Amino acid sequence: MRALFSLAAFAVFVRSVTAISWALIFDNGNTWIEQVFTIHVPPAPPADVTTGPWYFWCGLQPTGGGVVQPVLAFLGPEGNQVNPNPPFPEVYAMNLWALPWNIDEGGAPPTQESAGIWVDQGAQIASSVSFQGSQWVQSANVISGAASGQSVTLNTPDSYFQNTSPGNDNTMMTVCESELYGSQIGEWDFSVTFTDVFFRAASSNGVEALCQTATDHTDGNGFISFTGFSMFDEETCFWSSITLTPP
Repeated sequence: MRALFSLAAFAVFVRSVTAISWALIFDNGNTWIEQVFTIHVPPAPPADVTTGPWYFWCGLQPTGGGVVQPVLAFLGPEGNQVNPNPPFPEVYAMNLWALPWNIDEGGAPPTQESAGIWVDQGAQIASSVSFQGSQWVQSANVISGAASGQSVTLNTPDSYFQNTSPGNDNTMMTVCESELYGSQIGEWDFSVTFTDVFFRAASSNGVEALCQTATDHTDGNGFISFTGFSMFDEETCFWSSITLTPP
């Protein structure tokens, strides 16, 4: 097995991006089948930042492309919100996304995006991605803050993750990243923290050894740090926190 630390741009639009990105990739046939984490809504970007979007997320991706991802977005697609006109500034929204492996090809299934939830600074959002039967199931539930009690779900058929090449039809990659677009990405000046992070694999094969490769580091575009690693069980890695910070 191996750990890969590289930029992974999964947004719908093709454009340049700067971010800290971290991934763990199985190369032994094992796959990731579940993520559970709580994302803490950070402070707003500096007041003069008007370009974006800026995305903060963890998700699952196969080598063949595509991704399922609960995404906290600044200036992201706003669409329909379950809590329009919230009693706080509309800075961050939480959405669930699913991008098919063949997104850029004719006949590809449509990109899926759930309704969004406006969330205020300091709010906590319990999020999950899991494979259930023949579909991927995502959820986001606001558990603290002014939007507490709001939730969204999204179900995606497993065909979104199937390629025609052998070995590309499963999620060998788990990813966490900040994904920043626009001309003002150099003004990113706050940390984004995920707590109570669980990554579960289909089997125990190579899990602990792979997760133990997660160490504090920078890729030049930001930093990632970890606290409280342990094995929840033979298939599941746990961290008390994973934090993304600007360079």
